[in-house]
Amino acid sequence: MVMFHLLLVCLASLTKSEETCSADSPESSCRSKYAQFDFKGWELPLALYSNQLNEVTDVEVTVKFGSLPEYLHGSLYRVGPALYSLGGERRVNNLIDGLAKLHRWSFNKETGKVRVSSKFVRSDVYNRTIAAQELPPIQYMGEIHPPLTTFEKLKILFYDPPNDNTNVAVWDLGSLGVTTTTEQPRYIDNDYITLDFLREYVPPSWDKSLFEMEFLSASHFNRHPTTDASINYKIHLPFDMGIFSGKNSLAYHFYEYETNSAGEIVTKSLGYISVPSDDLRIVHSFGVTGHYVILPRFNMFLDRKDPISIGANIYWDATRPTVFDILSLETKETLSFKFTAYEAQHIINSFEQQNSKGELEIVLDFPTRVYPVSFHEETVYDMLNIDKIKDPNWKQSEEEIRINDRARITRFILNTVTGEGRDKDFPVMWNAPKYSGIEFPTINPNFRGVPYCFTYLQVSNRDLGGAMGIIKLDLCKEESIGWEEKNKFPVEPIFVPRPDSTDEDDGVVMSPVLDSTDNSTSLYIWNAKNLEVVAIVDTPVIVPFTLHGLWFDGI
Repeated sequence: MVMFHLLLVCLASLTKSEETCSADSPESSCRSKYAQFDFKGWELPLALYSNQLNEVTDVEVTVKFGSLPEYLHGSLYRVGPALYSLGGERRVNNLIDGLAKLHRWSFNKETGKVRVSSKFVRSDVYNRTIAAQELPPIQYMGEIHPPLTTFEKLKILFYDPPNDNTNVAVWDLGSLGVTTTTEQPRYIDNDYITLDFLREYVPPSWDKSLFEMEFLSASHFNRHPTTDASINYKIHLPFDMGIFSGKNSLAYHFYEYETNSAGEIVTKSLGYISVPSDDLRIVHSFGVTGHYVILPRFNMFLDRKDPISIGANIYWDATRPTVFDILSLETKETLSFKFTAYEAQHIINSFEQQNSKGELEIVLDFPTRVYPVSFHEETVYDMLNIDKIKDPNWKQSEEEIRINDRARITRFILNTVTGEGRDKDFPVMWNAPKYSGIEFPTINPNFRGVPYCFTYLQVSNRDLGGAMGIIKLDLCKEESIGWEEKNKFPVEPIFVPRPDSTDEDDGVVMSPVLDSTDNSTSLYIWNAKNLEVVAIVDTPVIVPFTLHGLWFDGI
C-alpha cells in the first residue's frame, strides 16, 4: 500500500527536463521547462469552506508516509475562517468573515514526535457568538444574513466593541505567544502550545494627534532584512479638516514594533507617507529593504461611505495609476513612482541592487492581475462568496470580473536616483487550464530583503472543481516545477530552511492538504528542491481553508 501511494506521489510530482528554451523557441518546445497542471475530474472541496468546530489541544499524531527531516524543530502555525454560522439564522457568507481558527503542527527533533493543536481564537466576537449561540451583528466584508436592521447597525457603531476577528495572518510579535492579525491594528496573542487566548491589544502610536483616528494596517507584518525588526503601518485619518491637527490628508505611518520592559508591544515611528484624501487604497502587504520601506498602492480603492459593510466600499479603478511610494529609513524623505493599473495583494520579495551606472534601485516582485477599466464591485471579495464557492454550477470564467484572466509575476524596479520606475512581466511559467491563477507566495525567509531566485506559490482553478497545486518558480532561470495530486487541495506553502545551509532551496515546504474524497486533512512536507513528498503527517481534525501561516523555529 505504501509503495502504491509512493507511486502515485511520484506520478503527481512534476519535474522539469534538461531541455533549454530561447526567446525564439516555439511555445510547444518549451513545455518541459514549465510545470504542467491538468486539473481534470476534481471533486469540489466543500469541507474547506464549511464550519469546522472540533478543537484539539497538543495531541500527538503519526507520520503516515515517509520520514521527517532530522532538522525540523519548531512549529507551523496557520489561521483562517472556520465558523460561518452557529445555532440561529444569522450567518456570514464570505470567506473573509468566517470566525478565526488557529492551527499548530509542532515538531521535536529530539523525540521525533509531532503534536497538533487546533482552536478558535477567543476574540470578543467569538465569545459573544458562543454566549448567544448565534453570530452577533458585526461589521462584515461580504454578506450577512439576514440583513442587519437599522438598530443593529447603530449598536455596532456606538456600543459594541470593534470587530476583533483576527483570521488572516500570524506573526511573532513579541515573545508571549503567536499573534493573529487582520487589516485592523488590533492583535491577539495566543499560547504557543495550547493556543489559548493570552491578550488583545492595540499598540499605541505616540505620533497620532487627538484629532486623528487610526484606520487600517496591513494584515502582513514585514521584517527588516538586517535588524529583523517587525514593521507595519497604520493609516491616520484627520477628522478636523486640518483645523487643529494641521493635517488635511491621510497618511500611512510606518512603525517598528518592539516589546518594552513591561512586556507590552509598543511602536517606534519610522516616518510616514502622505496621500490625497480621496486616494485611500487597500495595501495588504508591503516591501522592506535595508534602507527603505515601500508602500505599493495598487488599484483597489476604498471609500468610507458604509461603516458596516466594508466590502461595499471597495472598488477598482484602472483610470488611475498604480503608485509605489518609498520612505527612506534614514532621511524620512519620500519618493513616488507611477505605473499603469495593476492589482496585487501579496508581495514575494523586495531588495536593493546597483544598476550598471552605480545607481541604487529597489526591486519588488508580486503576483499581479489586470481587471477591466472600472467597476464598483459587489466586490472582488464577492469572489470569496461561500455560496458561489460551494456551488458546482458557478463558473468564475462566466463572471464579468475574472480575477485569474491574466495572472502573472511582475517585477517593479524603482530607481532612487533618477526617480524613474520600470516594470516587466516574467513569462507565464506554468501550463495549466485557462483561468488558473497563482497566489500566496513564499520564499526562503533567509533570503528576505536580498536578491533571490525561488518562490513557491499555490496554483488553483475554481472552475475545475476548485483544483489546487503547488508550484516552484525559478525567476533567475525562468523555469518551474509543480506538484498536483487529484482531489488533494494544498493551500499557501511555507518554506522551512535547513539550518546553516546557504543554498536558497535547501529545505522543505509544507502545507495542510485536504482530501475531498474523504474530507480528511494531512500535513504534506515537500523537498523544496524537487517538490517530492518526503512526509505526510496525520491531522486529527479537518482543517478548513487557512489564509496564511508562519514557521516558528524552536517552539
